[in-house]
Amino acid sequence: MVMGVGRVVAAAQSLVLGLVSLVAGPPHVVLVGLDSSGKTTALLRLKYGQYVNAVPTVGFNCERVRSGGYQWLVWDVGGCERVRPLWRSYTRATDALVFVVDSSSGRDRLEEARVELHRLARQQGVESAAHNRPRPPLLVVANKQDLPSARPSHELAVDLGLSDLPPTQTWALAPACAVTGEGLHEAMEALHALMLKTKRMPRPWK
Repeated sequence: MVMGVGRVVAAAQSLVLGLVSLVAGPPHVVLVGLDSSGKTTALLRLKYGQYVNAVPTVGFNCERVRSGGYQWLVWDVGGCERVRPLWRSYTRATDALVFVVDSSSGRDRLEEARVELHRLARQQGVESAAHNRPRPPLLVVANKQDLPSARPSHELAVDLGLSDLPPTQTWALAPACAVTGEGLHEAMEALHALMLKTKRMPRPWK
């Protein structure tokens, strides 16, 4: 099969970026989201490959995990209201962001998640512009898809206003269940694809 020039160039770029990541070490990823959204459960599922009963995170957790065929250094930061101002410190200069949402949340809770997600995106825009670098890619994990009241991905995308994010903010939304692990590896594959897409983006990045 003969590949077009554009596809050959894209494949070469992906190979080079993959080799660079091997030299530089695993990407730095930060898990954020409201409290009780399932961030720590997702992290421990990725780490150990099985369900681990997690207690609410007051500060942070950090684990090296392998998922979607790639190595990651994942920071899981507490999501209660008094801890959220600290997200900025953990997300500064990160390679990627994962925002975990409880898909079964009511309207008020989803609105709270939307506000926090967009606040974080604005902060990342300011930080990225100040350091002349692209915004880190954003993966929204629609967790708890096993619950009867879970909203489907297309509804959550609207509820969270993902289409209102700046064009320079690469993002994706992935349904998952941290308890069973369903969808998590596919989500991390999607995050890797977002990272490659972000690195290929032309300037300006604002």
